[in-house]
Amino acid sequence: MSWVQQILEAVGRRSEDVHVDWPTVESELGTPLPADFKQLCEVFGRGEFNGFLYLYTSKGGTHLEVIDSLRRLHRALDRFPEAESVYDPYRIYAPGKEGLIRWAGAAAEGYEYFWLANDPDPEHWPIVARTDHTEEWHTYRMSTSEFVHRMLTDEEFKPFTMTGYAPSPKYASYADPE
Repeated sequence: MSWVQQILEAVGRRSEDVHVDWPTVESELGTPLPADFKQLCEVFGRGEFNGFLYLYTSKGGTHLEVIDSLRRLHRALDRFPEAESVYDPYRIYAPGKEGLIRWAGAAAEGYEYFWLANDPDPEHWPIVARTDHTEEWHTYRMSTSEFVHRMLTDEEFKPFTMTGYAPSPKYASYADPE
């Protein structure tokens, strides 16, 4: 069973079946994305896990919040280039160059989740994450969906586990009626 399927089971949901135009999205981004992240986007759409983890996904079509996030980061760094030191020893991704691509966050808490796009094959990108911009980076060699699953269900997955305050994982889709 795939990690995405395990997440669906953990949160008691069915697939949203979101259609994303991946060739257009990846062309705009300038790189392919990990296959399991694309599956997460298609299965979950836009929403958040446990009112905490927000994936930079898609409402469908040619829109992807990963691209929106990257644009915001680049605009901020254009205005304040010295701020890139916050991401040391890394830099923010630009097409044709190695760098960080943010795929999720928990803005109120300051947690950040990135891929380090350092290989032409996105299946080899490690996840780098931290709970605060002053903290050291944590590096994980696993898929995005395994990382999310472990956050939701593994109490030993510190410092990123959510099991202490959300023992029953939940997902709230922004497409759900209020």
